[in-house]
Amino acid sequence: MMISKETIKKILSASCIEDVIGDFVELKKSGFNYRGLSPFSNEKTPSFIVSPTKKIWKDFSSGKGGNIITFLMEHEHFTYEESLRFLAKKYEIEMDHIENNNNNHKKEEEEYKKLYLIQDYAKRFFIYQLHSTKEGQKNGLNYFIQKRGFDIKIIQKFELGYAPISWKLLTINALKQGFKKRDIKKSGLTVFRKSNHFFDCFRKRVMFPIHNLSGKVIGFGGRNIDSISSTTTKYINSSESKIFQKSKILYGLFQAKKNILKENFCYLVEGYTDVISLHQYGIKNVVSSSGISLTVAQILLIKKFTKNIVLFYDGDRSGIKASLRGINMMLEQEMNFRILFISNGEDPDLISKKYSFSQFRDFVAKNSYNFVSFKQKIYEKIHKDDPIKKSFLVKNILNSISKISNVIQKELYLQEASKVLNIRQKVLISELKKINKKNAQKPSTVQVKENSRFFLKKNTLLLLEEELIQLILNHGNQIIKKKEHNTTILEKVLHVFKCWNFRFSLNKNQEIFDKICLQNKKTDLSQFLDKKNPKFYSLSKWDRKGIQVSYKKERINQYISDILLRYKSLYISKLIQKEIILYQKDMKKNKDRKAFLKKIMHLTDIKNELHKKLHRYV
Repeated sequence: MMISKETIKKILSASCIEDVIGDFVELKKSGFNYRGLSPFSNEKTPSFIVSPTKKIWKDFSSGKGGNIITFLMEHEHFTYEESLRFLAKKYEIEMDHIENNNNNHKKEEEEYKKLYLIQDYAKRFFIYQLHSTKEGQKNGLNYFIQKRGFDIKIIQKFELGYAPISWKLLTINALKQGFKKRDIKKSGLTVFRKSNHFFDCFRKRVMFPIHNLSGKVIGFGGRNIDSISSTTTKYINSSESKIFQKSKILYGLFQAKKNILKENFCYLVEGYTDVISLHQYGIKNVVSSSGISLTVAQILLIKKFTKNIVLFYDGDRSGIKASLRGINMMLEQEMNFRILFISNGEDPDLISKKYSFSQFRDFVAKNSYNFVSFKQKIYEKIHKDDPIKKSFLVKNILNSISKISNVIQKELYLQEASKVLNIRQKVLISELKKINKKNAQKPSTVQVKENSRFFLKKNTLLLLEEELIQLILNHGNQIIKKKEHNTTILEKVLHVFKCWNFRFSLNKNQEIFDKICLQNKKTDLSQFLDKKNPKFYSLSKWDRKGIQVSYKKERINQYISDILLRYKSLYISKLIQKEIILYQKDMKKNKDRKAFLKKIMHLTDIKNELHKKLHRYV
């Protein structure tokens, strides 16, 4: 069945583009338009524009744009029909259908649709088990109401459920409903083994459905309620799928997004029950990192709605560690945040039950600190007045300050650090300069990943050649002691190149090598250094190329051996690639396949032996 043209017109005319997009992105009025941060890229300056008069949107950071339908298709991975149904439900429009003879959905859209349907079925299954079975009522409902103090209203709001003790009940029922095994497997709800054996991932657990921003269930968190079993993991999440990546979602954001926009700040807690307890208590602008370490993607997700966070983690050791881990990430993303310091090890759930609503607000105001004061409080609690530990604290705080890009904020935090630590600001500025200088020499973690991919795939052989030339020029005449006889760095490299019939890839490097080899061994090798570009042979360059090799002058023999082993390995890999390309080109000429395979196997054996020497067992 296809949605009629009349219905589509009704839906599009009734839909308010700034209202719909405002549910997913924090929008602010800017003349006739609205502006916000792009939901499709990691930007710091808002370039996402919504025009209510033209009913269009444009994202200048990613180049995407369109109408209200294209936004839902891009952001929520809806199909065209799903987008219309979403809007019809939002604006309470009845759907009229006509026969559709040309229903050609893309495979990817179909896959998303199936995954959403399976998750929705599982949610309804768990809810039924919780409310309508004796096992669910005894184990699940009793846990929620008696142990957690949740009322039925909040249980229903968050669509909480229960997974029975049975090993296969969910999967068997899903198969009976017509879902295919391959789709159930992709959903992360069932584990399939060989010989048609399978079992449910969640058993005897209370279930927390995880929603995307439009309210669709994309995965689950399950808590073990078996107090007898000490070996069972307390919390488990659905396995990753196309619709569920736990590092990119926040539990409770669907329920909290409007309140976050309204309050213009967000409480960030650790667990599912913390979110639900605070909601029931009346604090609705709260989300959870779902029991995993906070990620940059999660911070950016909050940033779509607000830049202001109150970090409300447990007061135990693990909660404090989690708070400390998140500080630098939030500073790098230019978030405004305060951290609750709970000295007696309590958690948000206990605190919400301990205080009245007004007392809770006072508690937060009195016990939330900026990161400088928070770190000082932790130091006082654990280390008392140890000057050595305090020096580490100072460096730790300064390292966090170095992450701040705003000059005024950086200056204010330096003033705060000077006051809290009782150290002159001049001293702190001097130390901060050292940290900044050190950080400038290191690529960021993102750059390391990107650069390492580039260099390892494309330039590693050239880098190793540069390093070999550099070693020859700087240490070529250095004597290496061997059992049989002494040799030099230059002689060792020359021996390997002759035995393996190697040549440098770059002519420049080969020319330098040839000239050195023609000279007397005791000659001054500094004459071959590139005087116009001295940095070309700088040892410090090596670590920046994404390759880490432990280098010490006293272990020069081991170092040069490692470099040569790496070079041999890469050289053989290049030969294998070259042989494969040549064989593919000559396939039409019926080139001898057996001879080709024999050669490839021989080269692969050599490479594997080299890898073993490099401790890369394959």
